[in-house]
Amino acid sequence: QASLSIWGWGSLGIVLFLITFGPFVIFYLTFYILCFVGGGLVVTLLFGKTNSEKYLEQCEHSFLPPTSTGVPKCLEEMKREARTIKIDRRLTGANIIDEPLQQVIQFSLRDYVQYWYYTLSDDESFLLEIRQTLQNALIQFATRCWGYSSE
Repeated sequence: QASLSIWGWGSLGIVLFLITFGPFVIFYLTFYILCFVGGGLVVTLLFGKTNSEKYLEQCEHSFLPPTSTGVPKCLEEMKREARTIKIDRRLTGANIIDEPLQQVIQFSLRDYVQYWYYTLSDDESFLLEIRQTLQNALIQFATRCWGYSSE
């Protein structure tokens, strides 16, 4: 009784499937599955793990331009070159104001720049350039404020 019911519903499903998609759907479905499996096998056999890694490595290097020899020489020259550090600590011309401003610059650089910069590099020139830029901005601000107050 149960096996007759399973055969009945199964044959009804097959008949409805063939009526819906046509009689050649079995051939197309079989062909698509064979192409999918065969293509996967061909790709796996032709481009194995080592071959695909070599291919990717070749593709990766083919897009990069060759490095020039001048860049390492420039970097080496810059490292050898010892610059004399000259920092002018005058900002406004008033010692009572300049010292606290220098402390603010020093603490700001320590708290907001040095903690992440030293993970990247040990070179002090970047920090000195930032200090010089901040000092120049403060000098310009002070001279403009002094110029406006005297008018």
